[in-house]
Amino acid sequence: MKYINLFSFILILVVTAGCSREYDYRISNSVFIEDNENPGLPIYSEKGYNSFGVYWGLSPLTTRNLHDPSKIVVKDDSCHLYFSGSTGYNGYTLVISLPDYTPQTFTDLLSLHGKEYNLASDDCTVSLSSGNQTYNLKILEGTFKIKRAQKMFVDKEIDSTILSGTFSFKSTVNDQPATFSNGRFDMRFANENFYYLSED
Repeated sequence: MKYINLFSFILILVVTAGCSREYDYRISNSVFIEDNENPGLPIYSEKGYNSFGVYWGLSPLTTRNLHDPSKIVVKDDSCHLYFSGSTGYNGYTLVISLPDYTPQTFTDLLSLHGKEYNLASDDCTVSLSSGNQTYNLKILEGTFKIKRAQKMFVDKEIDSTILSGTFSFKSTVNDQPATFSNGRFDMRFANENFYYLSED
């Protein structure tokens, strides 16, 4: 009888503790699976993991730690891709602007499938910011390639567009030489992070 009372007491404690706990059932903003061949960077993927990473010199700038959400802003006859991440302590946003490209909805991004841009000569611009500080980048050489653009379906309806690709470039950051290498991204864009601000 003593063991039955003890078991009942423990059962009540476990049930009470389980009911009082609040769970967050939201999917994480970013899935980070480390690349064994490029330590500190996420693997290259095409699954919509919302992962981004690049070596800035020898330091990885990635979505591994806390960061602002990435987004696309269409404005001034250009499409601006905002990739946000951190180097561990400092958050940064790398913006790659594609000229003369003005998709009106996130599904229009499918037209980027297989596109490659020469960052030094295709009128593309690249900027880097951290908080209120913006770094002036002058691209010396480099490419930005969208290897795959695909639809993501939820309950048989288009939920978002996934852009996956690679990039690397050499530049000056505030007149100091810098290399951004082995860059990769696997980002999901939908209504909540796609902004069409161009005037018709």
